[in-house]
Amino acid sequence: MAIPERQLQTWSNQGAVQSSATTHRSVENCIKKVNWNDDVSYVTYLQGSYPNYTNIYGNSDVDLVVEFRSLFSKNLSALTQEQKRQFDSDYDDAKYSLASFKQAVIEQLKDCYGDNVEVGNKAIVVKGDGSSRLDCDVVVCNPYRKYNSYSSLNKSDYIEGIIFNTEHDVPQKTIINYPKVHLKNGSIKNRQENTNGNFKPSVRVLKNIKASMVDKGYITKELAPSYFLECLIYNSENTNFRFNTYQEIAVSIINQFSTDLKNGAMTNYLVQNEQRKLFGSEDQQWNIEDATTFVNQLIKFWNEY
Repeated sequence: MAIPERQLQTWSNQGAVQSSATTHRSVENCIKKVNWNDDVSYVTYLQGSYPNYTNIYGNSDVDLVVEFRSLFSKNLSALTQEQKRQFDSDYDDAKYSLASFKQAVIEQLKDCYGDNVEVGNKAIVVKGDGSSRLDCDVVVCNPYRKYNSYSSLNKSDYIEGIIFNTEHDVPQKTIINYPKVHLKNGSIKNRQENTNGNFKPSVRVLKNIKASMVDKGYITKELAPSYFLECLIYNSENTNFRFNTYQEIAVSIINQFSTDLKNGAMTNYLVQNEQRKLFGSEDQQWNIEDATTFVNQLIKFWNEY
């Protein structure tokens, strides 16, 4: 047996998006009420499945980035000593700290939403109102620049990410991510010349399959987080997405996963921003054993459907 094409077509559809936009506007308007100094600069934007168009029906929480742009952190390890000296001469120390900006954001969110605000380890959780505003994880961060080279004539040769520290870990941990690169790479892979526009719909198909596997007891929800699943699919060859049916696409993707597990190629998979390996022992990496269990159960689920 196999999952019927009609079901896969239904699962390929994007979930609701209006509620995520409403949530973004609500939190953004709340933060704007602070009487910020003129030299305080920040932007807010969604990250995760909603801006990537990979959200499915049943997705509820929203990930919102509040990026404090009055300062930036940097990685200069790829630069020569002369380039580092030039960088140091071009930039002064920042006037503000991310910690003080985050505290101001927390206080303002509590003014707006009261007891519905909880400061988590990585994000400020703003609970939804049960109707138009969804639960929202607010990540307060500042820009992170991973420099490839540097000169006074070319100051923008870097990969841009975000950086923040955990709140409750002792000692605190530093989290670095690249949501804009993730978004860009997903859009490139989805292009007609690469995957016939089938990458993002296929991600939604696999996410819905995972949800059904959880509902039917094949796996636990925690085994395959949505971010890792999307990154896993990102590593599927473009040719797998060029078929005319989702059945053919899904079988090709699953077959590649099965083969790559057996020959060890899966250990070299990258996350979608391509800045680290998907599998490893760090907090932002997936456990290869969990991925193996997921793929094996995925094959079982497909065959037993």
